[in-house]
Amino acid sequence: MPKIELLSPAGSFDALKAAVNYGADAVYLGGTSFSARAFANNFNHEEMIEAVKYCHLRGVKVYVTLNTLLNEYELENAIKEAHFYYDINVDALIIQDLGLFYRLKNELPDFPLHASTQMHIHNISGVKNAKKLGFKKVVLARESNLSLIEEACKENIEIECFIHGAICVSYSGQCLMSSVNKNRSANKGMCAQSCRLRYRLFDCTEEKFVETKTKYLLSPKDMFLLNDIPSLIKAGVSSLKIEGRLKSPAYVGLVTSIYRKAIDAYYNNESFELDDIQFNNLLKVFNRGFTNSYLLDKNDNIFGNIRPNHLGKKIGEVILFKNNKCHIKLSDDVNQFDGIRIINNKEDFGKILNTITLNGKYVSNAKKDDIIEINVEQKVNVGDDVVKTYDYELENRINNYQVKRRPINIDIEILLNGKAFIGAKIDDISFSKEYDLEVYEAKKIPIKNDDLINIFSKSDNSPFILNTLNSKLDNIFVPKSKLNELRRKFYCDFEDYILSSFKRTPIDKLHLGDLLAEDNGDLLIENNSQMHYEMQIKKDPVINQNGIYKSNVVCEFGNILSNNIDKIGYYSLNVTNSFAYEFLKRLGFKKIILSTELSNDQINNLIKAYKERNNIDIKPYVLVFGRRTLMYIKVNPFKDYVKKNHKYILNDGKNDFNIIFNDEYTEIVETIPLVNRNMDFRQIKPFIIIENNDIETVKKELNIVL
Repeated sequence: MPKIELLSPAGSFDALKAAVNYGADAVYLGGTSFSARAFANNFNHEEMIEAVKYCHLRGVKVYVTLNTLLNEYELENAIKEAHFYYDINVDALIIQDLGLFYRLKNELPDFPLHASTQMHIHNISGVKNAKKLGFKKVVLARESNLSLIEEACKENIEIECFIHGAICVSYSGQCLMSSVNKNRSANKGMCAQSCRLRYRLFDCTEEKFVETKTKYLLSPKDMFLLNDIPSLIKAGVSSLKIEGRLKSPAYVGLVTSIYRKAIDAYYNNESFELDDIQFNNLLKVFNRGFTNSYLLDKNDNIFGNIRPNHLGKKIGEVILFKNNKCHIKLSDDVNQFDGIRIINNKEDFGKILNTITLNGKYVSNAKKDDIIEINVEQKVNVGDDVVKTYDYELENRINNYQVKRRPINIDIEILLNGKAFIGAKIDDISFSKEYDLEVYEAKKIPIKNDDLINIFSKSDNSPFILNTLNSKLDNIFVPKSKLNELRRKFYCDFEDYILSSFKRTPIDKLHLGDLLAEDNGDLLIENNSQMHYEMQIKKDPVINQNGIYKSNVVCEFGNILSNNIDKIGYYSLNVTNSFAYEFLKRLGFKKIILSTELSNDQINNLIKAYKERNNIDIKPYVLVFGRRTLMYIKVNPFKDYVKKNHKYILNDGKNDFNIIFNDEYTEIVETIPLVNRNMDFRQIKPFIIIENNDIETVKKELNIVL
């Protein structure tokens, strides 16, 4: 079994370098468009070229995220981006959109594709379908337990699991909360992190708000699976993924280095245990509290419920506040330019320690048990905790890393006739070349092996470091300047050789096998003779952990290859462009309900593009009246506060949301239904869901005639 891959985030070039030099086997990063972390710095084309070169020369793979949903015109630009990434030898694309998948399998069939966690693959059925469709790797839902992971690894497809960092409270790819409330779609990489906001719980049965220990009812802790590395390796996982493209280079470097040590310890049959210093450093660079509950399927320790932001590490307590002067008794060291937060029972606030006063004097640092004095801009209370959220010296120390170089073994033969033969080997890469060289017969002291070792040990900016050098030499003398020139040319040629080994030979064969029905002339045609209404559709759950399907309504990826002859694609399949629509039609779908995140103009563009390409009119189904589920949460965030058979509403200060409980997950649902009064019903068959089957309500709300 191949050694497991450590995959680190790179939201910037500095973060990429930190990941590589602290031991990542691969990095994932986004371009300036179509990345699920739209607010990361990301990489333009020139930077992407350099990033790929930097990584490949150091034996590190590069995966690019094109993992957002794409409307009709965005898809064309995303395809152009994919072709660019293909041409610069990116190792794989991480994708979500079904239309993008369909296009890539037609246009770049040998470009490895990874199914993003945004594709909502949360059961074995989804893993099997990804394999059948030709994905190289599946990024499982963060909610996956070890049992599911073990079963997934038996399906002969690479499995990737998150091991550290932020957790989405809702299953990824199925969260509409940010889109509905903030007009920032998580499926577009613009999540407003609605789960980190304050909420109140209202008991409708008793008609009162429930007293809760915290207002941050939906804010989860960070994932921390360091101690579970052996279990994941034994399960057969291919790749371990660190979350954090919005995090600092120091965060990326530190977390990568710690997980690197844990992985290497396992393969060296050594035990690994995080010491106090390492753990405290993790707390300082970023944490919301840590949990491995999803992996253990305990699901009882997911939510932080303290604060939604960086918790830091406690370093002291306020013992006096007077005239905007705050006196802090330290329980840990601090340095000038550290960042702290004072945790007030009303509103905590942060501050950079530009100045520290100790015993009436300005100091650059203070130690445990010292009492320091700082200026603050607002009132604090005696007893307030003080936490360090930015460690200036730690950040500088992490960022001052030793550049990673690959050990190279060289064999050199230099003949008196002016020919130099150089061969080199790095890992499983071998290279050799003949060079012309200015060579003289030695009159006094001939060149020796040690002379060449000294010359070829000079690395310049090369990613190589000399490990061994063996030579076969005639009785020769070569000017030192010529040997240096030879070294530079050889290292440059070797770099070019390594980079050229990643170049692909394009192939034309479509790798979807017999999964797609052949176009027999009417495959894509729809019966549009009448406007059609669907009431109270019966569907399988969107969260279907056991992969058992009873309905013809397909709600998630695990049932996408169903053989049901009357299957309907639910809007949770996230169809946002005409190629995704066509792909599902070729998979045998009779009706397809478009994503509710599309505007009417985008829907019309989809219809227009489909007709221009296929010369066929379509009238896709759309939701024009109904209450959508905005979050699917594996656990019950409110279990400590709710009573059996009571109805509850979640309130964010402006909006109310229904809460639906069942045995497997919790749903946060719109209380005010989506009502699309602007739909052109002459062009599109409206698909309507109403909870009470009151057809008169629909008529009145939409001003239409059935």
